[in-house]
Amino acid sequence: MSYYLFISNDNILWLMRGIDKNSIYFDEFAIFTEKLRGKIRQLRKEKKLTQEEMENFELSLRQFQRIESGATINVTLSNLYKISKALNISLSQLLDL
Repeated sequence: MSYYLFISNDNILWLMRGIDKNSIYFDEFAIFTEKLRGKIRQLRKEKKLTQEEMENFELSLRQFQRIESGATINVTLSNLYKISKALNISLSQLLDL
């Protein structure tokens, strides 16, 4: 099992569990997250939205940049929901890869 260490804006340490590299799900999850990041980036650009404009949808600029770049492995459901609203699509459409 893998754990990822994060420091929040209030300097609180958080441990987040991720998929272990030895897991049978690891490769499939890596492909899924790469496709999802690509779809988010593509749709954002098609809508002519900048990363900075994503803040208008209650998304932290830094967090959104981490999502698009792949620096954040586990994206919360609430952030995926906000991204889908920013892109004017349903959450199920966003996750349809």
